[in-house]
Amino acid sequence: MSDENIQKNFSSNQPVTPIKEMGLEEIIQLANKIGLEYVEKRKEAERLELLRTSIRAKIMNRIELTGEKIPEARLKRLAEADMEYIELLEKIVNSRAETEKLRIRYESYKSLFDARRTMISYKKIELKTL
Repeated sequence: MSDENIQKNFSSNQPVTPIKEMGLEEIIQLANKIGLEYVEKRKEAERLELLRTSIRAKIMNRIELTGEKIPEARLKRLAEADMEYIELLEKIVNSRAETEKLRIRYESYKSLFDARRTMISYKKIELKTL
């Protein structure tokens, strides 16, 4: 599927107009929207990352309450094998992936803006020399 024919998809902030026809203002608005979405996703990914040790400690405490004395290293391994911890790790991985996708899209629109601006400048210079 060509990037030029992508229609707006509200969940992924795709442009309404074909990319070739987008003006600088439209590119800036789209880059800004994606940039803000990127910041929110990154914040969520960092929050999950910070919760990682707390969740593991909570699971370790829950395992310790079973009554038997468990060495710290084994307790940590048991906590890391717990489904709650594994689900958290999967959320972290998915959140990082979404963050990277948004960062790449943001960088792409920044590059497109720079390229368009350069093309407009060249056209202006060309018109002046004629």
